[in-house]
Amino acid sequence: MPRSPRRAVRSAAALLTVTFLAACGSTETPTAPTSSTEAAAPTASARLAAAECRDEPAKGRIDRTAHDLAFRSGDFRVAIGSSMTTARDTPGGVPTSATPDDQDLACYGFTKWGNPNPEVPPDTLLFTFKGPGTDGAQVEFLVGELTGGVLPPIGSARPTVGPLTKPITATIGVSVAGTYYQSTSCVLKISSMATARASATFTCPTATRADANPFAPDDDVSYDVDESATTQSAPSGARRGQAPTSAALNPPATVTLTGWFQIEP
Repeated sequence: MPRSPRRAVRSAAALLTVTFLAACGSTETPTAPTSSTEAAAPTASARLAAAECRDEPAKGRIDRTAHDLAFRSGDFRVAIGSSMTTARDTPGGVPTSATPDDQDLACYGFTKWGNPNPEVPPDTLLFTFKGPGTDGAQVEFLVGELTGGVLPPIGSARPTVGPLTKPITATIGVSVAGTYYQSTSCVLKISSMATARASATFTCPTATRADANPFAPDDDVSYDVDESATTQSAPSGARRGQAPTSAALNPPATVTLTGWFQIEP
């Protein structure tokens, strides 16, 4: 029985539709599977070779007026050791050659972070550094330690002060693996401090573990939660879903901090 013209038209239209859809589908580019390792960002600092923490920063001019300082890049290195370890009288307080003591020193590195201007009114200089996750470090000292207590130039009066020949006292804090250590009596030996560069080595014979971590402001601390709660049993890394390390589960109460930093505009 011959097909009617209307049926022939419908069949042809259907065939054209199927062919068009198949052609469109063939031009689609398949989506490449995303690797889970590519999206995962590091959440803790990698441990560096101890030699990196023994390096000396570059030396330069020390401008004791602490004027027009601004730094946007640079590095910070810190060796964290047992508080029983005696710091050597060497740059940064770290042994100048590889010894068995190096096994007790964990070296970490951070980069310049935060406000380029280190001035914190009314009388403090603050240098901050950051690593992955909640890792980081800060160096803080009174402007008067650098200026020798001499006031800045006022009008035609230009008070002067001699060269800086001895270390100054600084407060240094370091956060690694969710644990923050701080010392208010670190020895800071400034190698340069001017508009072109700031650098120094430091030794903190005893840095104490603190509950409040400035690099993890959402961390639970004893003054706003019950001390018998999970703060004592679960380290901050675990609360963020990270697998806690043995050091994070039982961090020592005190450590030594030794190292150096160098920053530039």
